Amino acid sequence: MVCKQWSNVSLDIRWHEVSDLRAFFNLLAPVGVDDDIMKKKTCYIFLVDPKPQDWIRFEEKYCWRVRHLNLTVDSCSDETTDHIATLLSRVAHIRSCQPILPNLTKITYEGKLSRGLSEYATLFMHGNVSEAHIDQIEERDCDGFLQVIRTRMPNLTHLDLHIFPAPQNLTSVNGLVAALPCLQSLIVPAFPDVSPVLRALPDPTKLSTFKADYYTEEMITLSVVPLSILLSLNVLSISTRFQYLTASFQDMLMSQLTTISSMTDIIESPADVMQLLSALMQACPKLSSLLLEFDLDIQVPPVVSESRIQMEHLTPLLTCSTLTQFSFRHPYMLALDNEDIERITSHLPLLEILVLNPTLTEASPKPTALLTLEVLLSFARHCPRIREIGLFLQAVITSQEELLAKFPSNPFPRLRFLDVGDSYIANPISVASFLGEILPLDAQVEYSCDQWKQVEDLLPMSLEKAFQARRKIDVLEKRIRELESGAPRN
Repeated sequence: MVCKQWSNVSLDIRWHEVSDLRAFFNLLAPVGVDDDIMKKKTCYIFLVDPKPQDWIRFEEKYCWRVRHLNLTVDSCSDETTDHIATLLSRVAHIRSCQPILPNLTKITYEGKLSRGLSEYATLFMHGNVSEAHIDQIEERDCDGFLQVIRTRMPNLTHLDLHIFPAPQNLTSVNGLVAALPCLQSLIVPAFPDVSPVLRALPDPTKLSTFKADYYTEEMITLSVVPLSILLSLNVLSISTRFQYLTASFQDMLMSQLTTISSMTDIIESPADVMQLLSALMQACPKLSSLLLEFDLDIQVPPVVSESRIQMEHLTPLLTCSTLTQFSFRHPYMLALDNEDIERITSHLPLLEILVLNPTLTEASPKPTALLTLEVLLSFARHCPRIREIGLFLQAVITSQEELLAKFPSNPFPRLRFLDVGDSYIANPISVASFLGEILPLDAQVEYSCDQWKQVEDLLPMSLEKAFQARRKIDVLEKRIRELESGAPRN
């Protein structure tokens, strides 16, 4: 009995997700390679033709265990499109009238959406599937494929469509969304106008997550998002310019919205950054995560001083006491100093992640005000939950002992990543030694320039050395306390 129970548990784990249909169908009947030398591509076939009774056994023992089906087609070769076509054709012939995978709840498909395996992917779709992730690898008309989703999986709650944002696809997406009354999470390409997609929702109040992803270089949303109909929205991720995002939040109250992520394709001005932050702070009282980034592929002209983001432009952020994550990336270096970071950390004590442009994209002169390693002290003082810090630093150490004396014992108990990007570094050995004294044992330094490679190499040894030293001190202090507690009082 015990062995049978363990066997069932093992089979449940093994076949919870299927990404290799050849291996899965090998449980139905032995699968091998077609040895027809006239064929120039690999083709799998059943070596023993499965009968309906074989299907009954397969269905009763294996099919019901599968919860996630993951199908992938290589865009570079038709071979991966057709190599299991014979297997699928035979399965379609002998299967029962029940769904092939009756307990399937999630389908992930990456392919052409117009031919080959996509036709067979629809074999596994049924009304109990609640989550679908579709990734189109070639720009083709996918209307037929989306119509099949519409008719075979009408109860989807999560739909992720990574398809090319062609105009004809927008019409197909609108029709699909209109037929899915249970949608709670929707991810679509960054169509120039995503309003028709949202207005097609049968019940927009159910939607908690909406993302319009930056799928191709040419496409970005250039319209106001009708947020007024999305009363239950928790997560918003959209590729758009800041002026449109600001307008979307104008005179709005999004009481449930906690996470916002936006990518822009232009160099946003300090004024536009400030206006966006002001609008978000007024509209989103429960905001906890905010990511504002730019397309790394855009051309970056030489900077003028008026284009740099300064503390005054980030000031609206200081009113958001619920913020736990803020990531801001801009083509130009931020003109911030240690006192500015002190203001940010003292006003936002719940911060767990703060990333402020650690990597450069400009070749112009740096601002005169730069952050030093001492700025990390602000996080130690005010942000006990900090897990990730990303800053452009001037990593120069003149007196390590004097600098370390300012830090408390175990200043960053939860810190896991310090992203220094392209930070300037003068002496990697001394920097590695300093970081080894203040970072936890499993912390990692991430960087974008070769000068920090030596720090990465030396840091594990520095961390271990500092850890062992602290451990010895703890043992000695404990022993002293024990002796003091046992000593007679005068």
